[in-house]
Amino acid sequence: MNAVFANEYYGQLVGFTIKKFYIERDEFGSSFPVFIMERNGEKVKVSLSSDEEGNDGGFAFIEGAE
Repeated sequence: MNAVFANEYYGQLVGFTIKKFYIERDEFGSSFPVFIMERNGEKVKVSLSSDEEGNDGGFAFIEGAE
């Protein structure tokens, strides 16, 4: 993945707070972790996928940070 693209794309989420989490199933039986996030009244839906085409649910690494 191009670093410039990644910083612009994922950087959009800075400042958002996770308000809700659920698993969403598509018509093919795949399960996608979904986060509803909010910042200053603006809400976004973030779905974790294995690729940009949404072929299957994805995984997020949750780790401690400095």
